[in-house]
Amino acid sequence: MYLFPRQFGLHNVFTSTVDPKTTVQKFQDYTIRDEEIASHLRSDRKFIEQGLPKIPKRLRGAGQDLVRRLQIQHRRCSYFELIRHYCPSILDSLRDRSRRNKLLTSVPKTAQSQAPDGKSSKGSPSTARRATQTQNRTQGSRVFQIDPSIPIVDLAAPVAHVSAFLQAALSKLIPDAFFGEGNELIHNKELLAKKMHHFISLRRFETMSLHELSQGFKTSNLQWLQLPGYNGQKHSQQEALKQLEIFHELLYYIFDSLVIPLARNTFYVTESNNHRYQVFYFRQDVWKMVSERAMCAIKDGMLEELKVGDIQRTIDSRRLGFSQIRLLPKGAALRSITNLRRRFPSKHNNKILGPSINTILAPIHNVLKLEKHLNPSNLGATLFSVGDIYKRLKEFRSQLPTPLPRLYFVKADVQSAFDTIPQEAVLKLMTAIPSQANYKVFKHAEVRAGERSLTGTSTAIHDDNGTAAKTPPKPSRRWNWTAYPSDESRPFLQRLDGHSSGHSSVAAAARQRKNTVFVNSAAQSRHDTRGLLRLLAEHVTDNHIKVGKKLYRQRRGIPQGSVLSSYLCNYFYADLEAKHLGFLREDSSSVLLRLIDDFLLITTDKRKAQRFAAVLHRGVPEYGVQVSSKKSLANFAVSVAARSGDGDGQQQQQQPVQIATVDSGADFPYCGVLINCRTLAVRKDVQRDQQIDVFNTLTVEHSRAPGQNFERKVLHTFKIQSHLMFYDTSHNSRATVFKTLRAAFRQTALKMWAYMRALGRASRPRPDVVKLTIMRTAEASYLILTNRFRKLKNQGYECDIRKSQVARLAYEAFEEILSTKQTQHVEVVSWLRGQIAKCNDSSV
Repeated sequence: MYLFPRQFGLHNVFTSTVDPKTTVQKFQDYTIRDEEIASHLRSDRKFIEQGLPKIPKRLRGAGQDLVRRLQIQHRRCSYFELIRHYCPSILDSLRDRSRRNKLLTSVPKTAQSQAPDGKSSKGSPSTARRATQTQNRTQGSRVFQIDPSIPIVDLAAPVAHVSAFLQAALSKLIPDAFFGEGNELIHNKELLAKKMHHFISLRRFETMSLHELSQGFKTSNLQWLQLPGYNGQKHSQQEALKQLEIFHELLYYIFDSLVIPLARNTFYVTESNNHRYQVFYFRQDVWKMVSERAMCAIKDGMLEELKVGDIQRTIDSRRLGFSQIRLLPKGAALRSITNLRRRFPSKHNNKILGPSINTILAPIHNVLKLEKHLNPSNLGATLFSVGDIYKRLKEFRSQLPTPLPRLYFVKADVQSAFDTIPQEAVLKLMTAIPSQANYKVFKHAEVRAGERSLTGTSTAIHDDNGTAAKTPPKPSRRWNWTAYPSDESRPFLQRLDGHSSGHSSVAAAARQRKNTVFVNSAAQSRHDTRGLLRLLAEHVTDNHIKVGKKLYRQRRGIPQGSVLSSYLCNYFYADLEAKHLGFLREDSSSVLLRLIDDFLLITTDKRKAQRFAAVLHRGVPEYGVQVSSKKSLANFAVSVAARSGDGDGQQQQQQPVQIATVDSGADFPYCGVLINCRTLAVRKDVQRDQQIDVFNTLTVEHSRAPGQNFERKVLHTFKIQSHLMFYDTSHNSRATVFKTLRAAFRQTALKMWAYMRALGRASRPRPDVVKLTIMRTAEASYLILTNRFRKLKNQGYECDIRKSQVARLAYEAFEEILSTKQTQHVEVVSWLRGQIAKCNDSSV
């Protein structure tokens, strides 16, 4: 019944629907379905009379025997020895002593002895005691710790080893007769191994459909799929479809109930903070050794364990549930991430999922979005996105004389901002933010058209065979809640227009979006400010985090992963700016930018820049602000009095430290953009992208219509690099715009080449499709940069470039990338060189 639920009339992925109240996943979890099977058997007459379930005729005999053999081979399979053989680690043996000595430091247990006062001889008592203590099986008297200079991801098992382990496990677990005999068996098992390796090699957000998985298997001669009494006669279409249906169930069971649980129980599967979409597989014992020290530091510094007697009483009295924490590799350290979007079973019915913490906090978030429009001055120098840098710089430059005077830049980053904000102080500040006693929250839907061809020549997109794909773009729907003052009574259309008040966030959204239909809903709710503030106080001061089987309360900082975190941080640091950095507001000689906890000051007054650096590096204890001089940057020589010591809160000695400076004439980096220190022109920081393997930045779609997806992906790659701040010729010089545009096309070409490589030869687009995609990208890029809607939406924006110039830059960038691989793209490179010659002739 677990293998073939559809044949027994049980819930399955093929014919059944998923109840969104019981799971947030696209498919149901079939790990445990004993209750469903028991309910089904109670209506089975044969089971009631004879105690045996009724088995479909097709699955009797050979099918039953194969399932029994699978169960027997599962009991006999030594998964532990397989993992040691195919995925060896530094914990298994001392065979590779040189590598082990590089990665691990052997520490005698006596080194962790306690001092007479009960404290560890080094570090905090609990941290030293609970630091990484994974013990080698053959070295029982010693403890090993990770060398802090080694990147964490170096300890992950290679994907090839993981794939080999899973293939070996399935080979020992699944009887060969499931896949046939002779040549058919060899073909099917080799194909399954290839599909397995492809599945394990998928990057984050990539998917593998059952249709793609089942392609290529030979099923016509599988004996266990035949009806009893079959004598080799030719199959009817109905019989062939039925056999394929059952085989699909087997394939789904193999991956859903064998491969995924085996990988999940054997490895800790995670992404990395520095490798974008690449997935890493850590053996569970290795991950325990890696994460134990980091988790101990989190518990000691930020959490306090709840007593057993208080847990149930606390849970019953709370509206908010608990969150879970996970660790993400970041270089040689681990970064903690708290998930507040996860839904847990309801208190009253454990079969139905309750709302997530972020969903419960949504009314507060809506109110703060409204207050952002009503009283923007309360947010100080806050930037809500990287795009806001451009607006602030353009406004600042308009206030400066011409030619521009000498500009001084200072950048500072607050250490562990979310974890160091005092809870009581931020709650006291937030009581003054709401300007209304009551609020109304209205619900509406936004339906947006799917992506269409941007060239205007045709909406049809060619697939990999060169034929027109008629798949229409799929629209997207999104539900939104918008807060208003309690006296709001205007109809939806007037609220959407927003001219009378000018403060509505939905009105701002309507002005910023095109090809979008706004649909009103009758749903609305009322909230009083006192109730919202009580909920906020519970969230900040009583945030519960589950680690393993224990429950903890966050005693320091504000919850990360919360929908309110950025607002709390922005309001709190805006208050710091008003009280400690008020000297920057005395005149228009300075502009202060802050994206969450990253400060940047640009000023014409050198003394203000020095004072700004001194204030932040001195620290502001009442705000929990401490800045690391190692991460600070300036474009002139400046020294600050930095603190020495380990940051344990005791009085520390002040020592003068020289802040790092950018090279003479170099642009100043800030949040992924480069700002010219003389003209304030902005361009993208491409160095950060070059440090990441281009294949780790892709999400490849291997489903049907690969040609259509290919063109859409290439167009999207340029579109995400087309922010108006890089191409505004009223702010940037034309030379800067052309340099940015060439870099964007080069990155687009590089990702296109990598995408084609990742597709594989069978799905790789033909040269005609590649040429058409490049041509449309060149045409669409000009439309994106110069379209009328962009100019209307952003007053003062200009992009004074010609279409032929954009086309030439595009063709040159694609030719530069593909010519290094011209043996694979001879026809495309030759065509590109012809297009470049045409562009040069037309410009003469």
